[in-house]
Order: sequence, then C-alpha cells, then structure tokens
Amino acid sequence: MNKYFTAIIVMMMSMLGAVAYATPGEYWEISSKMEIPGMPFAMPATTTKVCIAKGGENDPRKTSGDKNCQMSDIKNVGNKVSWKARCDHNGEIMTGVGEQTATSNGYAGKMQLSGKSEGQEVSMNMAFSGKRIGGACDSEELLIKAKAQMCDTSAYDSAVVWIGSADHIFTNCADQRKKLCDIVRKDASKDVQTYAMLLQHDQQPKSASIAKECKLDMAATTKTICKGLNGNNYQQLSAYCPAEAKVYREERRRKACEGRSYTGKTSAESFQLCMGGVKDVVDDSKPSEADVSHESGKFSANNPANDKPSANNPADEKPSANNPANNMLEGIKKLKGLFGF
Repeated sequence: MNKYFTAIIVMMMSMLGAVAYATPGEYWEISSKMEIPGMPFAMPATTTKVCIAKGGENDPRKTSGDKNCQMSDIKNVGNKVSWKARCDHNGEIMTGVGEQTATSNGYAGKMQLSGKSEGQEVSMNMAFSGKRIGGACDSEELLIKAKAQMCDTSAYDSAVVWIGSADHIFTNCADQRKKLCDIVRKDASKDVQTYAMLLQHDQQPKSASIAKECKLDMAATTKTICKGLNGNNYQQLSAYCPAEAKVYREERRRKACEGRSYTGKTSAESFQLCMGGVKDVVDDSKPSEADVSHESGKFSANNPANDKPSANNPADEKPSANNPANNMLEGIKKLKGLFGF
C-alpha cells in the first residue's frame, strides 16, 4: 500500500475515535465506509464502539477524536448539521466538508476530503452512521484505552515492522521509543533488510530520522554491514558500500579469468565477466557502478562537459570506441599483464 493511502486511513479512522473530553458520556456504535479512488483494494466497512459526551453527538468537534483535524463553519439547521474540516498530519493537508442528520437515537452523515500527499492528488469519500447503545462511560478513560491500543506493539515481530511504525511511535507512543531504538540499534548493523529499510525511512523528507532520534552511529553501522557484502545481498548493499561492491566485482571477475588456458572450456558468460573486469581492475580512478547509481545524475548536473568527448578535440576520443578489434586487443594485453599468460 502506498504511504499516502496509509496516512489517509489513519486520519479518517482517528476522526471517528473517542473524544478527548473529561466529561460523562454514553456509548455509541459508529459504522463507517470509506472509498478512496485509486486504492488497490476496497476498504471494508468498520464498526466501533465509542464514548461520546452527552449531547455531543451532533457536534463534529466532539465526535472527532483527531486533534489534528479542525472543524469550522459549523451550521445547524433543524436536525441537520454541516461543517468544514481541515486536517494536518505531518504536513499532509486535507480539506473538505461534512454533514450529518440526526434521528431519535442516532445519526447518519457523509464527509468528503481532498488534498495532496507525497506530491500526489488524493481524495476520499466516507459515509458513516451512529447508533446510541447506552451505558455510562467516561470519555477521557475510553480515550486512554484507545491510545493504549494504538501503542500496543506486542504483535511487532521484526525490526522492519518497528521502522515502518517509527513516525507513529515518535509522535504518539513515548513509552515505546526506547524499545524501537534498542531494536533498530541491535539489528541495523547485521541485518541487511533492516539496514536498507532504515535508510529508506530516513530519506523520506517528512519522516523523523530514526538515526537522529535514536542517536545511531550510521558511519559505524554502515562500515559493519558492508563487511558482509556478498552475492546474496549485493543488490541491496552495493549502492551503500561502493568500495566493498567493487572488491566483490573484481573478485568475481578474477575467478572468471584465472586458470583459463587456450584449450580450456570457457563459457560466453565467463568470458564476458572476465573481459568486463578489466576496467575495474586496471582503472581504479573511475567511479564504480555502485558509485554512479548511488549518485545518479551527479556528473551531468555538475559538469555536463565531462560526460562526453569534446567535438573540437579528436584526441579526447578513445580509439577503441570506434574499433572493436583494437578494443579486443587492448583487453587481451591487459589480461596478459594481469595474469601472466
């Protein structure tokens, strides 16, 4: 699921949560159904039991449990109430309108919201209804219970799951912060998936940096994880471990070249790997493939003239670029110098 879908769902579910008022209330059963255009699957209808302050069922400021959503321009006409809403979740702004109609023991309404999330236009429609089920309750007490449920991490079974919930934990679950930091600190330097997920999370412009919040030494973490670079994790680590990735490529290519004789059987794949290693082995001054992919566009952005030979200086052209035979001969000469055959 895309990140902005998750943000919308969290926002809308919290809007139908318990109210933050320390006043006597009564229990209501709230049902809702959301539709989000472009979502990869349909959202199921939900039904929750909430505590609403007595007489507050027709006031959207009291039926919303989301402190990040502000209701304004509230109008009451007969048994109908309408309002405008503006929600700000970590800088993601959604605005819209809502209305509901009261009955003797309940209400029904709808809400429409739209805005931008992660640079994408998003919108959603929600239909909801409430039914009084009775029973005294303390709205603040229920809110505390709801918050405890939101911060229940007992089902978190990996560091990756903790990292995915880091923003929520930093914002709403102060008592879980230390556990998050301890788990990430323990696993990031030895588990490739955790390390990659950590970097991806911290590169998100609107996410809190786990490394900073947990005071992680990322240089030491990277140095440790890079020592374990191998064929199984090369794709995940090569961009972050350019030196180790280059050594790994050179080693593979050396193995493809060494021990070959003129009469030995050499597969086309091994020959290509062997020949492809000449550049890395001989010319250490060139950036590695991982270096280039890690800083894509860097050379062209800073100095386009370096990207191609000058049209006014034929000497800049490499002879081998226009003559495959010369290229092959040069490669063979270098191989002979490297391996002594």
